[in-house]
Amino acid sequence: MVNQWVVRITALYIFWFLCGYVLVSTGLLPAWLEWANSLYLILGGSTALVWYVRRYGARQALMLFVICGSVSYAAEWIGVHTSRWFGTYEYGLSFAPLVLGVPLAIPFAWCMLLIIAKAFAPVPPSGGAWKGLTLEQSLSAGKRELKAARKAAKRRSFWLPAVWAASMVTAIDLLLDPVAAQQRYWTWESAKNAAWNASFYSVPLSNFICWWITSLLILNMVNYLHDEYFEDHPGSDRTGTFIPMLLLLTLESLFLTLAVKSGLWWAAGLNVALLLLLFLWRSKEVPRRS
Repeated sequence: MVNQWVVRITALYIFWFLCGYVLVSTGLLPAWLEWANSLYLILGGSTALVWYVRRYGARQALMLFVICGSVSYAAEWIGVHTSRWFGTYEYGLSFAPLVLGVPLAIPFAWCMLLIIAKAFAPVPPSGGAWKGLTLEQSLSAGKRELKAARKAAKRRSFWLPAVWAASMVTAIDLLLDPVAAQQRYWTWESAKNAAWNASFYSVPLSNFICWWITSLLILNMVNYLHDEYFEDHPGSDRTGTFIPMLLLLTLESLFLTLAVKSGLWWAAGLNVALLLLLFLWRSKEVPRRS
């Protein structure tokens, strides 16, 4: 049943993406159809979540959606109403419907990005860190050093994938936000930002810093509650990432096209360079699992 839903929603996502890509990249999207932007993000997030259900089960997917949805919505609400998190900005009707000033699509957009990043994040082996000490180890002179080494291995098994994935999400946002600002999906009020808060294509740098912090917070909360990171769990296998790769490629192709068309060369270049560096980092970490 879950596999059937994965196929159906993926097919719907691909159809909606292809239609949107043609209309948006050619500038033919009419004003009355701008709500399609929100539906695209909702479909992308739903596709990612259904894949997550098949991959890790409904309980883990529900936990991720609740944590990611609530934290991301709260962060966006604070940003919109207080200007104290991402900067001073407001959403337009392109992302309607709005709930208390925040688009309904926001939690789904965050879920899509975090699931994509989480799917590719390197997870180092914990080297027996989750097993109890044997009698011989408990009585040995190096017991304190052994416990310290195991504690460090546990921290690394949670923090490395979280830092990597948060960095990937931020690398994608370096492309998404400048394009969204150029397309007037939301409006930044640069004059109201602090003098130290320099802008990158009209987007304050604090926005990207807070994207990384928020992503890291969500990912660490999810990782600490996720049994994927415990030894001998089948979820630790990193195969079967076709859907996350599809979501990443479609998202990147759409926004890279818009960035190049709008002359946002630095945004496109930084996005591609950082993603390449992150996957190079991943290639050095993944072999350690064998």
